[in-house]
Amino acid sequence: MTDDALFVSMVCSSTRLPAVIRFRWDGESYVATAGSKQRPGSVVPPQHGNGSINGSFSLGAAYPGCVYCGADNFVRCGRCRELGCHDHSWEVFNCPRCGNSGRVDGTIDSLSGLGSS
Repeated sequence: MTDDALFVSMVCSSTRLPAVIRFRWDGESYVATAGSKQRPGSVVPPQHGNGSINGSFSLGAAYPGCVYCGADNFVRCGRCRELGCHDHSWEVFNCPRCGNSGRVDGTIDSLSGLGSS
């Protein structure tokens, strides 16, 4: 992907409201560049068939954080594999989708439920 943006569904860990994170390929990784609120019940369409993208995912310098609570990062739940917002100051991640909780570690190497532009 060169100029395409990838959109990934996320849920705010504080408000449990849906959002979308926009990623851009920078030649080495998919970099989060923006976020936007999502209408409850709407779905991000799959990216080119299976909806799974492998690679490295990181924050861009301009990423503003969660559009609802301002959390400065995102995590993928170890149980349900979905994204939730996370602030570096929080000791544990509490998944807003499935209720799983625990310390954050590791890196994200694939995401599902992607759409593209």
